[in-house]
Order: sequence, then structure tokens, then C-alpha cells
Amino acid sequence: MNLNLSNSGGNGNYIRFSPQANAWSNQDGEFILDKFVFDHENLETGWLLIATGIFEFFPDGSLGQKGSQPSAEHKRGFKAIFYNKTMGVVEYSANGAGANMGLEALWKQVQAQASANAGKLPVVEYKGSRPEKVGKGSTRVPEFNVTGWVARPAALSDDNTGGFDPEISAPVPVKPAPSPIKAKPAPRPLDDDEMFI
Repeated sequence: MNLNLSNSGGNGNYIRFSPQANAWSNQDGEFILDKFVFDHENLETGWLLIATGIFEFFPDGSLGQKGSQPSAEHKRGFKAIFYNKTMGVVEYSANGAGANMGLEALWKQVQAQASANAGKLPVVEYKGSRPEKVGKGSTRVPEFNVTGWVARPAALSDDNTGGFDPEISAPVPVKPAPSPIKAKPAPRPLDDDEMFI
């Protein structure tokens, strides 16, 4: 049992994009981000401070409506919820220039298609990242592409969204006992929709 007394990383599964490493990581280390469902209906923007041992998020009253900046260290950022069967329900939050630019570009795609897909959530593919000059420095911008829309998965129901229940994570596959009669055919790969059911 975890008391969740630390405010350093949210309250469960999370993912981060590191421009320096050009890689995604979660609480278990680096991983490859596969297609995922983006819960755009629960996206939050606000003022975010991320530092060693510190994670403070002050959400906007409504999406994109800036409130007053809590301190000079707080930067504009976001909290988004992604899901697929492999990683479970995760929180993607950031306040870096590259991550913000990447999410804004994804948001524009989603908004352009949302009215034609009422009641559904977008399926998103990570396409890699591109270098971008920011002021006197540089960063990397994660690039996303909306590939389709699906009904809201059960894992993203109201009971689970934001709770990041560790029980939602993908089940460990069980190796079937060998059958003396007939070998089972190899399982077929999941198609896109099945990744999110």
C-alpha cells in the first residue's frame, strides 16, 4: 500500500518526454510510445512547477484561460491523460517549450476533427520529434498524428480518469500449458481498435 504523500510525480502512472535524450520515460525508465488514446475532454492547462522533489500544478479556471502566475518559477504547462493497454492510463504533464508546442499542434488536429467524431476520443500516433530553436537555445518538439477515433475505453471512464489506478496496467500474459492434442495457433496481432478496448 502506498500513502502517496510525495507530491513529486502525481499520484500514479506518468510519462515524460526528454528533449535532451529525445526519449520517453515513465516510472520504470525509458520506453517506446505506441499508439494511444488521448482523453482530450480532460486536458488541463495551467501554471506548472517541476523541480527535484516538487510538482505543483495550478490549473486554469477554464482551458487556456491564464490565471495569475503563482511564482516566477512556475511556467505555462499542461496535464493530459493518455491510454493504451500496454502502458495503462498515464498522465503526461510538462511545462517545457518543446512539449507545449507539440501538444498545441496535437490539440489543433483534435479540434479540427472533434465535431465529426462526437462522443469519441482520438487515437494518436507518435511520429518522432523535430529540433526547434527557442530563444538562444534549442529543444525538440514531439510530433503527433491523429489516426482515428474510438469510443471512450472503459479504463478512461469517470471512475478511473485522473485516479491512475495501478490495477489498470496491462495484465501479465500467462503462458498456456502445452496441449497433447493440438497446438493452438499463434495469436494474431491486435488491430488498432483492440489496443484500446
